[in-house]
Amino acid sequence: MNLNDGAQGLSWHGQIPCEINLSSYDVVDLAAPAPIHLMLPRMSYLHAAASEAVEALRGSSLTSTSSTVWFSVDKQPQRFNLPVGVLFDIHQLKNGVSQNSQTIRHLPWKLTVHFSSYPSDVLLGYEGPSTTKHFFCQQLKQALFLEHGNARMGMAITQEMTEQMWGAVGVGDFETYKLVNDRVVADYEMGELKHEKEDTRSEQQKKTDEIRAQMDAEREAAERKERGEEEVGKGRKREIASVPVRVLAIGGEQMKVIQKPVVATATLGEVLQLFGIDSGVERVINGLFAVPDDAFIMELWRSCQSADHFLYVVVK
Repeated sequence: MNLNDGAQGLSWHGQIPCEINLSSYDVVDLAAPAPIHLMLPRMSYLHAAASEAVEALRGSSLTSTSSTVWFSVDKQPQRFNLPVGVLFDIHQLKNGVSQNSQTIRHLPWKLTVHFSSYPSDVLLGYEGPSTTKHFFCQQLKQALFLEHGNARMGMAITQEMTEQMWGAVGVGDFETYKLVNDRVVADYEMGELKHEKEDTRSEQQKKTDEIRAQMDAEREAAERKERGEEEVGKGRKREIASVPVRVLAIGGEQMKVIQKPVVATATLGEVLQLFGIDSGVERVINGLFAVPDDAFIMELWRSCQSADHFLYVVVK
């Protein structure tokens, strides 16, 4: 769970000016309530970051007791399990934004909150605020499994840590999030040390396993050389098992979510090729447009990963 304090800290402090309106289908009075303007942290989630605005508008809704709250943009339902920044990146790319200087045209970001007619055919089931937290925790543990090649890091996260981390995500508090992250790392490393001490393999078995691991590494290097990939990541240390990457491909009415194991030494262009996507596509990563193909995916992940540890690449 290593964090790039400088670059990622800047990402966490990024906010999006928003205007939230109550759906006309939910208005109980003759006149709709005034829209609510607020700044939403890129790293947070709609239902967490906009919870106060939702409650303020709930009183003007016909179905004020409904727990199935959902948001839409341009009449398109917004996925509650994706970070705010990723949803905004999708919105921009859909609307033809291809460089950062054009972002201002789409601000404030206009969101509509609904308390009825939940689009269950499009969105995952939502039963209240705990649903978003549950999906966040599951995605975080999935990302940690990809990073470390085992579930032990995810298992090191206690319920108390989960609550503190989710609270920090809700308000975009990087400092608190990092403190919890550091505690998880410390507990994980202590557990790994204990795991090593409890290693019951014989000395002969340990030597055999080391030889096999070396042979596997040499075979992999030879295969990469045959494919002409010997220069990829040359001289760079492979620090994690794989990089948690999700590519969100916009096209047609349905957005495609693609996820595969990605080696730490790959470039963005190689990742797109692995995912079956043309390297010339428009792309945006954490609000950054036109990221070059030769950018190393590990560096992008360290700087631009979301709170759930996935690097989201939106392409069109």
